[in-house]
Amino acid sequence: MFTEHVKNFIYWLALLGVPGIFTMVVFLFKTLMNAIRSVTILQKAQKAQMRSQLLKQHDEYMAQGYIEQIYLDDWINQYDAYHQLVGANAVLDARKIDLINLPNHKPAC
Repeated sequence: MFTEHVKNFIYWLALLGVPGIFTMVVFLFKTLMNAIRSVTILQKAQKAQMRSQLLKQHDEYMAQGYIEQIYLDDWINQYDAYHQLVGANAVLDARKIDLINLPNHKPAC
């Protein structure tokens, strides 16, 4: 009635016994918690990097006095990705408006 895989699984459970199964569960739980912690740290680092890059680019374009449409589109795409990770951010929302209001070509002298 049981498939070969189920029979093998039951056989290994019987060999390991309760202490072995408990040890495996604890080991798997610790491994999972370490993986979650690592992903959380990487996510925080990514958020910080994205914010820093967006602010730096904003300052460069504002000093330049214009932003070409292709770069504005790229900045907005990056901002949208950051916004999805972090949520609302008044500082970057204001910077987005600043960039949208910049001319899209170099002003004539």
